[in-house]
Amino acid sequence: MPETSHREVRNLNALLEVSRALGAEMHLDSLLPVIIHKTTEVMDAERSSLFIFDPDSDELWSKVAEGMDEKTIRFPAGVGIAGDVAKTLETANIPDAYEDPRFNPEFDKQSKFTTKAVLCMPMTTRKGELIGVIQVLNKTDGGTFQEGDEKLLEALCIQAGVAIVRARLTEAFLEKQRIEESLKLAADIQMGMLPSTFPAFPERNDFDLFAGIIPAKEVGGDFYDFFLIDDDHLCFVIGDVSGKGVPAALFMAVTKTHVAASTIPGIEPSDILIRANDELCKENDQGMFCTIFYGILNTKTGEVSYSNGGHNPPYLVRADGSNEQLEGTDGIALGVMDGMDFGVNTLTLGKGEAIYLYTDGVNEAMDDGGNEYSYERLEEFLKMSKGQSITEIVNGSLDDVSGFVKNAEQSDDITVLAVRYNG
Repeated sequence: MPETSHREVRNLNALLEVSRALGAEMHLDSLLPVIIHKTTEVMDAERSSLFIFDPDSDELWSKVAEGMDEKTIRFPAGVGIAGDVAKTLETANIPDAYEDPRFNPEFDKQSKFTTKAVLCMPMTTRKGELIGVIQVLNKTDGGTFQEGDEKLLEALCIQAGVAIVRARLTEAFLEKQRIEESLKLAADIQMGMLPSTFPAFPERNDFDLFAGIIPAKEVGGDFYDFFLIDDDHLCFVIGDVSGKGVPAALFMAVTKTHVAASTIPGIEPSDILIRANDELCKENDQGMFCTIFYGILNTKTGEVSYSNGGHNPPYLVRADGSNEQLEGTDGIALGVMDGMDFGVNTLTLGKGEAIYLYTDGVNEAMDDGGNEYSYERLEEFLKMSKGQSITEIVNGSLDDVSGFVKNAEQSDDITVLAVRYNG
């Protein structure tokens, strides 16, 4: 068989072997060394390097450069032979590296290697987008890289580029799954921190209470809480942390804990929020904050004292369904600034009257057309609540919002808490 034909058969077999090897590797960290090893082998070269292009920083980086210690190399596109190839997307076939002004001999000094011939080629997608650069150094026979070597490396670049894109897509898919699983776990933890057993106080008939939440797809920072301070005083709280995701869920947990820890029998709601706010401001480098409504119901008299820290004003709902928003108090969201004062207001609930609390996920819930549920719709629903139990009011409210938004995805939790005084 003529030497040329023999070489072509050998190259085709080598490319087939490379294809199999690349097909067996699905993870980028494992794939890159395989590409380099096979490139060096197939190209009859002494060494090879593979540089991946980072479009965000306009840099080339590599952990895979034969003959050098394991470390990440980064340099701007346009610098050196590989950088110039990345910029121009043109192959560089250099017989003597030291005669080329783009060559940086520093790598030779560090690795005690003498670079002679260089063949450097860009890897691109079908659309011509740069993936990286492959650089091959020194033919083992001491010669220079010929036209046949360029064609062979081009075939290798196509295979390697496809493998790298596939590996990136695989890793992106797996990362997306990991993020979704983490967010689901965070949401489960968040929901697990909220009271969910109802009736919450089955032995009490002087008041009734119920709460519900429709979590958004993304982890949020809504929360509610309620507990007896003593036999005659019921605390009820609702809050909404700024932002979304795990940071908001963590800040929600911290806020809920500080508010509960600051609750002391005989202390006004305003003083409780002052204490909780000062604690939250101590270590709040992220600048997060939480709007909050804090109320205390005297279960003997029906008197409610409350403080509102920048939260949506709850509604007083009378037995006939008529309703009105509660008067606000002085105070801003918790976590904004320490040393802040919070005002306090009082009202007395008559028999059968209730307080309906909610987060802005209710009134700001949107349908597919971008229309908000609105305060007007909420007030109309409450008017129709005459004769309903607290449980029916809360669940009916959540159902009414869900019916309005239908299949439109919501970006915020929808949270409701209602307390009724039975006398």
